[in-house]
Amino acid sequence: SPRETTINRAQLVNNVSRVSGRHVTKIGVDTVYDNVFNFFPGSFGGIYVFNNINDFPNNPATFTQRFAGPVGLGATTKPNTVDFGVYAQDDWRVRPNLTLNLGVRYDYQQLASPPFQNPDPVLLAAGLDTSRTPRDKNNVAPRFGFTSTPDGKSVIRGGYGIFYGRTTGIMLGTAHSGNGVQTTGITVNGAAAINALTGGFPRTLTGLPPGANTGRADLFIFADDYQQPYVQQGRLGYEREVFGNTSISATYLFYKGVHLSRTRDINLFAPASANAVFAGQTFTVTRFPAAGATPAAQFTSTTPLRPFANYNRINLFEPTANSRYDALAIQANRRFANNFQFLASYTFSRSKDDKPDQTAVVPGGGDDAKIVQNQLNIREDYSRSDVDIPHRFVFSPIFEVRTIKSDNAFTRGLLSHWTVSGIAQLQSGFTYSAVVNAGLNRDGNSRNDRVPGTERNAFRSPNVYIFDARLQRAIPLGEARRLRLILEGFNLFNRSNIATVNANQFAGFSSNGTTQTITLTAPALSAPFGGPRTFISSRELQLAVKFDF
Repeated sequence: SPRETTINRAQLVNNVSRVSGRHVTKIGVDTVYDNVFNFFPGSFGGIYVFNNINDFPNNPATFTQRFAGPVGLGATTKPNTVDFGVYAQDDWRVRPNLTLNLGVRYDYQQLASPPFQNPDPVLLAAGLDTSRTPRDKNNVAPRFGFTSTPDGKSVIRGGYGIFYGRTTGIMLGTAHSGNGVQTTGITVNGAAAINALTGGFPRTLTGLPPGANTGRADLFIFADDYQQPYVQQGRLGYEREVFGNTSISATYLFYKGVHLSRTRDINLFAPASANAVFAGQTFTVTRFPAAGATPAAQFTSTTPLRPFANYNRINLFEPTANSRYDALAIQANRRFANNFQFLASYTFSRSKDDKPDQTAVVPGGGDDAKIVQNQLNIREDYSRSDVDIPHRFVFSPIFEVRTIKSDNAFTRGLLSHWTVSGIAQLQSGFTYSAVVNAGLNRDGNSRNDRVPGTERNAFRSPNVYIFDARLQRAIPLGEARRLRLILEGFNLFNRSNIATVNANQFAGFSSNGTTQTITLTAPALSAPFGGPRTFISSRELQLAVKFDF
């Protein structure tokens, strides 16, 4: 469906610098006001679902449509923000070979509150206020750094700082629209769905038809203890000139994410344990209570019980995610000399987190894969992050022939002004989890259930090797103009580098209510676990002509 986001921004920036002896002092203020207009109708135009191709286009299984609710502006929201920041910094040259950098910054983000509150007394009694937005005012961020050159050929650099992030516009906009009263939805099936399609396509409903099910709303609410995310960053490095024009450095890097945002469904009862059987082994599975009149029915049902029975998911935006990144970066850098320069770097790193995400705002879709598996025990997901690349090597040489010394004008013109360059990237593959393609734990989310006994991101795709090259010929056209002819090749050796794989180790499961066991079913042979689904770009060649003047 069509959508629109228009942002009218006003910004006030003022920075002042003062040099006094060995000190260079800077102070500044930065204020940004965003006036936001969001129009996101979603399924206001209706969504048809067909069981198979034979039913298309005259036998839909279901028809879903959203309408403007009793309050608010329906599909329109105005999640305005004001970002205020002020800083002070002093660069102090203690000695000719030692400089200290001392600074502090304060940030505050004012978020527009949703204009309407869900009046449900059950929600209010539980402290779930849909008109609430955070007011985090203690965001003081100190910074420290130093640079030392003890002998003229060595440099020691280090620093530490705290850096605050923002609450994203998609979270704020979703809190405005996802309060359960600004928009409502209906789903019809059977004859009602067919009647919704009758009379031409597309067609939308003007009211609630017979057989319609309004369904239970999904809510999005900021936690009352929500805080702005921030990152602690630290580094310590040593660089040494080993011979003319070439230096080698080693740097330790540290990043720790604190109060990172996530979306978590709190409308769940405490889970229990069940047994899953596959490959002759029995594993314990955490499962949430399900609807059913008998124990057997409760065991086999896939519909979760909800503490707040009038609602489906109650999604809390909360600051409970954490991350940590440690790395050792080794680099060799040759400055341009004798027609040649290069940069070679190797990074050995480790990245771990418990699945932070600021964009999981569409229940039932791809965003479900971004949510932790057990939403009442988020620490279970603390493992290798989605961006964990333990080994990465990059080599980028440049060879340039500027002017050939020759008495022959033709030879001089033919062999001068050539540049050959390239980038070689070699790195570890991407992490992924082994999942069951079904709602194994019955929390209403079928996209994040890992195979019992496996950790998050326990598997890794094959290594990635990419080689790019560039050949350039410059043709001078006087002193101030030149024509450049360029040939570029990307993934020059056309290696099949895997981007994503089939993570479904099991296609689903079956439940036995009598024995209270679960049997996992194998996937189709055509879609083996770990098999490639998508690839990084294949070989590409590009020709370009540039005129500089």
